[in-house]
Amino acid sequence: MTSMTDFDRLLLSFSRYMWALLGLSVGIAILAYFLVTAQPRVYEATTRLLSANPVELSSSLNTPQLRPLAAAAYREAAYSTLVVEDMHRRFPGVLPKEVSKIREKMRIRSIETVGSTSIVFVLSVRDKDPRQAAAMANAWGEALQAWETALVRENFRRASASLESRLRWVDNQLNQASNRTDLAGLRELRATIERDLGIVRSLENSASGQLSMLSKAEVPTDAIWPRPLLTSGIAAVTILLLGFVLLAVRDRLFGPQG
Repeated sequence: MTSMTDFDRLLLSFSRYMWALLGLSVGIAILAYFLVTAQPRVYEATTRLLSANPVELSSSLNTPQLRPLAAAAYREAAYSTLVVEDMHRRFPGVLPKEVSKIREKMRIRSIETVGSTSIVFVLSVRDKDPRQAAAMANAWGEALQAWETALVRENFRRASASLESRLRWVDNQLNQASNRTDLAGLRELRATIERDLGIVRSLENSASGQLSMLSKAEVPTDAIWPRPLLTSGIAAVTILLLGFVLLAVRDRLFGPQG
């Protein structure tokens, strides 16, 4: 019964100051609206990349097999030196040099489907210029694709060097072999290595990564910030809640005569 009386007293106090609180909340909301509206607009553009399973090469070939990279590897690569320097060359003076500040402007997240090896990467770029935001998002996707292509071709380059080394070893063995059976086996091995080497050299110059462009970023029309109506609404509700809490504290401290 006492709790009900306290609650009723609190409601009575709130109703007594309700118009003052409403007036204050409306005033704060209007002030917040104009303050937020005066801030520069920020736009966000998004591009999407897909990483899917590669086509397996024949197991009879002594060539490196392409395996899907983990999502974390792509997220780290998005802020790697190679990719960031590529972005700096394309947009000089726009991006900060510190990676921590770049992460505030450029963000990447991955969407992995359960039971599927495909991963969708969402690359978002924020900028005051909507056209530049879209251009940077698309360039970032292309830079990440270029990074992966360079990684894949480097793997084939190493495989090519390994096969060339094996080929030299076989040639040395051919020069030293005297047995006809050994010579036949070494010549067959040499032909196999030459075939694989030709394939690897071709892939070294033409291979690409697993990332493909799902959708390019379009020029955004709506700013993600500021949001004056949302901000002013939050400010008004906050003032009302704060007023209610202060009245509750006042009632507890000073009692019904406070």
